[in-house]
Amino acid sequence: MTDTVPRMRPLGLAARMILFLTLALVPIGVVAWFQTTKLQEETRLRTQLSLVALTEAAALAERETVLRAQGGAQALGATLALDLFGADDAQTCSARLASYLEGSPGYSFAGLLTADGRIPCTSTGTALDIADFPRLRELIADPGPAAWLNRSAPVSRRSVIIVAEPFFIDGTLAGHVVLSLPSALLPADSNDTVATPYLDIVTINAKGQILSSRRGVDKAADILPAELDLASLIGARAQSFAARSKDGATRVYAAAPLVPGMITAIGIWSEDNDQAQAITVSGIARALPLLMWAASVIVAFLAVNRLVIRHIKLLSRRMRVFARTRRVPETRRHREMPAELADMEDDFLDMADGILRDEAAQENALREKTILLKEVHHRVKNNLQLISSIMNMQIRGSREPETRLVLQRLQDRIRSLATIHRNLYQTEDLGHVNAGILLEELVQQMTQMAQIAGEPVTVKTELQNIEAVPDQAVPLSLLTAEALTNALKYGAPSGTEGGASVSVRFIGDGARKATLEIANTALPEGSPRDEKPAVEPHGLGTRLIQAFTTQLGGTLEHGHEQDRFVVRVTFQLKTFEYDETTPTQVPNVPDF
Repeated sequence: MTDTVPRMRPLGLAARMILFLTLALVPIGVVAWFQTTKLQEETRLRTQLSLVALTEAAALAERETVLRAQGGAQALGATLALDLFGADDAQTCSARLASYLEGSPGYSFAGLLTADGRIPCTSTGTALDIADFPRLRELIADPGPAAWLNRSAPVSRRSVIIVAEPFFIDGTLAGHVVLSLPSALLPADSNDTVATPYLDIVTINAKGQILSSRRGVDKAADILPAELDLASLIGARAQSFAARSKDGATRVYAAAPLVPGMITAIGIWSEDNDQAQAITVSGIARALPLLMWAASVIVAFLAVNRLVIRHIKLLSRRMRVFARTRRVPETRRHREMPAELADMEDDFLDMADGILRDEAAQENALREKTILLKEVHHRVKNNLQLISSIMNMQIRGSREPETRLVLQRLQDRIRSLATIHRNLYQTEDLGHVNAGILLEELVQQMTQMAQIAGEPVTVKTELQNIEAVPDQAVPLSLLTAEALTNALKYGAPSGTEGGASVSVRFIGDGARKATLEIANTALPEGSPRDEKPAVEPHGLGTRLIQAFTTQLGGTLEHGHEQDRFVVRVTFQLKTFEYDETTPTQVPNVPDF
């Protein structure tokens, strides 16, 4: 039982080379990936520290300003609180605050906020109502150092940063000293053409509110992180990170505490900044092992393709062309091929030359053999015709009817054999004979001048073109000749058709079975005029028909069917088989 499962096509040379090269580069790629990851992590940490340091250095002016304000507020709280609460003199306190502002330029307002929510002492000399200042009310609820931005301060009438510092009396919180610092005194990058390594330096308070921005507070909101609570940066360690801003761009941020727990500076850097690029994960660095593998595979493939694959494909095409057309290439590519492939090409071309020479020798021998066989058949046909002619002379010279009849029957058999040999030397394939054409010529030859009861006989033929081997064609022709002779000899006019007729049928059923049927009109069986046909067992014709049927390996049926006498032979068509005694060795034919 044969296996019907299709065999898988093996991998090509290029695919196998890529597979093995991949296996060889896997350890190197893993080591390179880990080294690249480690190096990138170290670079990222160093870059974070560098960005934090740069942010702290850039926000140094803001830090000094806020710390100076804190120090001044602490000093005022220590000196003025005792005078205010001891003498209960608000005017003296206000005078001292006004004197402090005159001696410390840069502040626009100073005041004392008591723990009970009053503002009795201000640099303007006028007491204020805390109900007009929501942020001061929050300070009463949550006391402690604080700073916030008031872009429209009612007293200073400008944008100020308010710094509040608590003061104590006998260890008890007594209130807060409030100083207003104009925002215009802080550093600002108003000119966009100024070359700075950062995009902006922003300061925020403990609530995550913006205090200052180098580019402007209105612009800072769009470039800060969109999904980050800025208040979480207060009290945290210095850090740097990449995030998407509110305007949709990815930027790098560095957070450095200016006043721990109170104010933090945020440096904003563009993603493509040289100093900030290491913060983000570089896809090229991570993909370096893959790129190395791809480059190695491409280089190896190009090298193998140029040195091996293209030459193998060319050699394969030449082999296919030779297999189809038997044409040998005229040129050799020794200079382009490696030595091993050049040797393979030489072996192929030498083998092709040898095959062509052997095939030419076989064709020459076969042609000579075919010519000789045809010549044999032609001479046998001529000899049989010569014998037939000699017998015809003997028939004309014989006076006895029985002798003439015997000689005529023998002459018909010889003519049948001659017809077979004539067809054999005329056909191109000596191993097969067209049995239909052979029987057609035989019937025409035997029925040209045939008569039954002194009248011409009607001959009907139905002969299919069926190929038969010579071993079956000879007994088939002789059987047809014997049966047709009997039909012409013992036929009789039909009462229904009004004349004598003979039919010859040779048909196949498609399963390599063939049927030969020869029928003639005859008187009904038992009629006084009925004579025993020549196929009776005691007749020579009958014995010959049975012998030829045995040679064909078929079955014989004969007898009356209505008003006709039928001889029917069915047999299996054989295929051509070579004679085992025939030499198969190619003769030694000189080259031509």
